[in-house]
Amino acid sequence: MSEELLTIVNNFPRKKVLVIGDVMLDKYSFGRVKRISPEAPVPVLLLEKEEYKAGGAANVALNVANLSPQSEVHLFGFTGEDFYGEILKKLLEEKKITCHFKTNSLTCVKERVIGWTSGQKQHILRIDKEEISKKIFDDKIQEILDLAKSADIIIVSDYAKGVITYDLMSYLHPFKHKIFIDPKPSNKDFKAIYKNAFLITPSRDEAVLMSGYSEVDEAGYFLRKEFDANIMITIGKDGMKLFPTFKENKESLDKIYIKTIPEESFEETGAGDTAIATLALALSTQKEKSLSLFKNSAKIANMAAGITVKHIGSYAPTFIELQEKISKTTNVQ
Repeated sequence: MSEELLTIVNNFPRKKVLVIGDVMLDKYSFGRVKRISPEAPVPVLLLEKEEYKAGGAANVALNVANLSPQSEVHLFGFTGEDFYGEILKKLLEEKKITCHFKTNSLTCVKERVIGWTSGQKQHILRIDKEEISKKIFDDKIQEILDLAKSADIIIVSDYAKGVITYDLMSYLHPFKHKIFIDPKPSNKDFKAIYKNAFLITPSRDEAVLMSGYSEVDEAGYFLRKEFDANIMITIGKDGMKLFPTFKENKESLDKIYIKTIPEESFEETGAGDTAIATLALALSTQKEKSLSLFKNSAKIANMAAGITVKHIGSYAPTFIELQEKISKTTNVQ
């Protein structure tokens, strides 16, 4: 089994990938907590270091670049002409990602304050700096369409910050067969927007919100019919469930369950970004899609996300790390 998966991963290189979505910068402030403030019953953090990482659609692009370093990766989104925007752009350009950014008033930043006390990590607080964008991509539509025509993969990373709109997705309708969407049901237009997709990857909670069904299977069947798309629901430590739109024969499964290999997990930040990037790369290795390819692609995505959750904060695994993990894994189900 690992040989089949390695064959797929080894075909990752040399793709042209277009990522469109809400880009953001993740900031991590680390320190030690040794006392409670005399001013209020809150911990006092002695700041020791700060780290910056790509977040949102930017993290998806970074995952693609790390997993397929010979690929040509293009990223469209909004950033501010500010300190944080410059940091984000530098992080991406270091990985040779071409940034097509439209200027917003400020860069979206998610700051996580993490303290260590008695040898234990504690996520104390998250501070969001964001603005729902009312700007549109009109002046970049032709540029987006030109890239979409030649791209092997289009990944739409929606965090409901204003980038992914009905109008934008309408332009991309001719490319539905290569569009992968990481959805956000808080986007008020999601029912119309997500109809232009080959594959949609909601989490369990997102699938419940989008469908109105509390059970994963019912939600998956509903979403597959509603959006006429393949649905891959991620269910955390329980793995993934795939609801394909096609059957190869009468005996084909109506759904495919992929178990997760048990991992030590620090947090799930960025795991969804890793999953959709890996799925898109794996599924694009063959023009003719099969249930076997879907199942193997989901297994690979599961393993890639397993690498991500072993790190504090978002982490984009490398091509070599994924190869090594597959080679060492024997109990893939």
